[in-house]
Amino acid sequence: MKILHYVLALLLLLPSLAMADFFWVAVLAKESGMTKQTMVPKVKLYQLRPDIKKAWKEGYVITDLSHSPRRWTAVLSKGTGVSKQFYVHRRVMSEFQDVVKHYHRKGYDLKNVENGVGEWLAVFEHGGDVQGTELVVVRSEAQLKKEIKKHQEQGSSLVDVEVAEGYWTAVFAKKTACKEQSYAFVENKKALEESIRKHWKEGYNIQSLEFGNNQWFALFCKHDTFRKETYVISEKNSLLQKQVQEYWKKGYHIIDLAEGRQ
Repeated sequence: MKILHYVLALLLLLPSLAMADFFWVAVLAKESGMTKQTMVPKVKLYQLRPDIKKAWKEGYVITDLSHSPRRWTAVLSKGTGVSKQFYVHRRVMSEFQDVVKHYHRKGYDLKNVENGVGEWLAVFEHGGDVQGTELVVVRSEAQLKKEIKKHQEQGSSLVDVEVAEGYWTAVFAKKTACKEQSYAFVENKKALEESIRKHWKEGYNIQSLEFGNNQWFALFCKHDTFRKETYVISEKNSLLQKQVQEYWKKGYHIIDLAEGRQ
């Protein structure tokens, strides 16, 4: 009986242990063009739809979608110039690629890819600052680096990276706000923060952060002028939301939401 109690106690502790080194990151900047912003967190993906539809009617659009354990979060913003937007999701990668090709043929641009609980989600739009997009799916970091090099040589910029289920997805675009890009693979939070400081000194802003395969992928961008930028890190999502709200009051807006491990 004592052994049974020990096993049950251990099982109850496992989720807490798994989350012990988990943290959220919000990248915030001024001069982003966005004028107003809100966040909508939900446990299930389908629970987001009513709030997003309501926000669309109020003039907001999705500027980021993020999934973390037991939480989907939509960042909704005004002032983006986007005229039409929608999102789709599929569970099988081949079906996901097919639906992306379908909407590309209809003239929509792919802004964001996110994976969570076995769902691949794509955000499409018209009229934003990202145009002429292409989705590339590879199986390794080495292949991703080759694709980035090839597309940059062809004049395209990297817009978004997602890693999950053994896939690396990369969204490239012919037209973006970026004048020059750089990226880094780093192993932990300390190395990530060092890379951010290094790139800030070189005049880069953070474009996006992604955690997968036990490492961080950080994407940086140079604009016409350097944007005033910061980031907040928290092991509690509720605390992160409070910190973000304080920066909203100071005129900052979320550029990217990310989550990962130490």
